[in-house]
Amino acid sequence: MSATLPTSHAGPSPRHAARAVLVRRAIVLAVLVGVGFTLAAVALATGDVATTWADVLAALRGSDAPGATYVVAELRLPRVLGALLVGVGLGAAGAVTQSLLRNPLASPDIIGVTAGASTAAVLALAGGTALTTAQGWLTGMPVALAALTGGLVAGAIVLACAWQRGLTPHRVVLVGLGVNAGFGGLTSWVLLRADLSGLATSLTWLTGSLNQVRTASLVPVALGVVVLLVCLGLTGRTLGLLRYDARVAAALGTRVGAAQLVLLGLAIALASLVTAVAGPVPFIAFVAPQVALVLLRTEGPPVAGAAVVGAVMMLGADLVASRAFPEPLPVGVVTAFVGVPVLLLVLLRARSRA
Repeated sequence: MSATLPTSHAGPSPRHAARAVLVRRAIVLAVLVGVGFTLAAVALATGDVATTWADVLAALRGSDAPGATYVVAELRLPRVLGALLVGVGLGAAGAVTQSLLRNPLASPDIIGVTAGASTAAVLALAGGTALTTAQGWLTGMPVALAALTGGLVAGAIVLACAWQRGLTPHRVVLVGLGVNAGFGGLTSWVLLRADLSGLATSLTWLTGSLNQVRTASLVPVALGVVVLLVCLGLTGRTLGLLRYDARVAAALGTRVGAAQLVLLGLAIALASLVTAVAGPVPFIAFVAPQVALVLLRTEGPPVAGAAVVGAVMMLGADLVASRAFPEPLPVGVVTAFVGVPVLLLVLLRARSRA
């Protein structure tokens, strides 16, 4: 009688499992990038003026395509580039703030950063002699610089009021909601004092619109966004440590308080800068990191993944806003329709876990 030993079926090694996870994430990112390119191509080729793919390629190469060069190169291309820039910036900024504060509600558009940027930008855009001296200082300033200044001021107020031997996520969100309401009221007061031309320009901008985007105005913003994204990339390891436990990061030699301030400052500057392009587009900074978290199955909101998802969301939302209705809508209207249900789902999940 012979006995046979049972054979053990070992699972995949940790190395193979980690490699499979990386491959899956790379495939998801590649699909998202492909979707983004497809949406951009559709946005360039479709619209009120009929254009062929040959016309689009000729316009992008700088060749003369009668009747299409101006439409593609001067109207549609800046809109596409603006959507990409805003989506990448808001998605990355939202991922950083949500990761650092370990709270999905801690996105720049909820904690008052974009509200501060909007107030400063409206001060720069609006006219009227009855405004404060701040308006006189901001009038004539590039909107990008004004929005950056306002966002940094709002972020500084939030951090100063919420700081108590470090940053507590719930304190930041609560203080941010108050700052958001305060800057919203200030923006309304500025609009009441503005002249008619300034009022029309400001109201269009505040809805979150890409209608007025031009290539020349995108260049300085794009340079700033690239610099800020590079800085975030260089601090990626620190963000990864702070995402899990500040005590572990401190034990590994990280100056937790300084690192939190630097990373939040970069995220605030990034969100403020891209707000100047299309106005306060709602919910991209909130939704994109959560969608990337689900798609990539990471332990925290991934910055690169959120940037790609944000770009795809902005391109898709602008395509719907400009093509799906008889009269074009501001892109912020579409993102709000998407963002509100996601916000409710996050709140319901948080309540079920409590």
